[in-house]
Amino acid sequence: MRIETTPVDSAAEPYYAYDAGFFKAAGVDVDLQNGAANGAAISAAVASGALDAGVSNVVSVIQAHAKGIPFVVIGPGGLYTSRTPSTLLFVPNGSPYRTAADLNGKTVAVNTLGGLPQYGVADWIDKNGGRSESVHFTEIGPLDMIVALRSGRIDAGAFVEPFASAARSTGRAIAAPFDAIAPSFLITCWFATAAWAQSHRDTVRKLADAIAKTAVWSNKNHPQTGAILMKYAKLDADTLKTMQRTVFADRLDLALVQPVIDLTAKYGGIPAFPAGEMVFAP
Repeated sequence: MRIETTPVDSAAEPYYAYDAGFFKAAGVDVDLQNGAANGAAISAAVASGALDAGVSNVVSVIQAHAKGIPFVVIGPGGLYTSRTPSTLLFVPNGSPYRTAADLNGKTVAVNTLGGLPQYGVADWIDKNGGRSESVHFTEIGPLDMIVALRSGRIDAGAFVEPFASAARSTGRAIAAPFDAIAPSFLITCWFATAAWAQSHRDTVRKLADAIAKTAVWSNKNHPQTGAILMKYAKLDADTLKTMQRTVFADRLDLALVQPVIDLTAKYGGIPAFPAGEMVFAP
């Protein structure tokens, strides 16, 4: 089974399953590839058949499904939970901005336009007294975003881990914006084409077992997963110590997918649909 993901903690479950032996124990022979720059590259490879499955952000899979690309979710990935928020909205040190309304008409940076970072921040602004339609969203990579925040080139920036920890030396967090979406929801997921999933039901069942056991182990063993993450993501030990680690879901719950579908429909111009349409049950 050919699988690929991106080297960030919220999508790193395949690395943990591979290195800790959960794929092997479940009877899944995995060719784990590690070179994708982003979720879009993985989606293209899965759609073309160059990969059997991948791990990507849930919004990308939702958008593809809404456009008629036959992707289905075959397993849960990283969770966002308000108990341990992994995305924070920062303003520069010394900034007077403290509320959602303060950002009306201002420039807010996210690492991906048209995705969860932008939609989540917009939802927080709209639900807390601001007007997201007045905000100028701009796409900036996380390292450049720190520089932009320090220089005052942006009024606020949404930072995901491990960059949220690094941003604390430059800015002040004013919100955990994803709390506006739901207390808990899936950030990443395992996905494949519907045709591949239908013709490999036994493999999908075995994979589900590996994912569940990896999630339970990963959530309890951050020192071990940290070592694996440093290996694949080339993180340094100091960054790892300060970052908020991802919590992984151990079962595929429709209630963890539906809030993201509704958010994407609200801000991404797609029709809303029930999560059951895109979640595959082997």
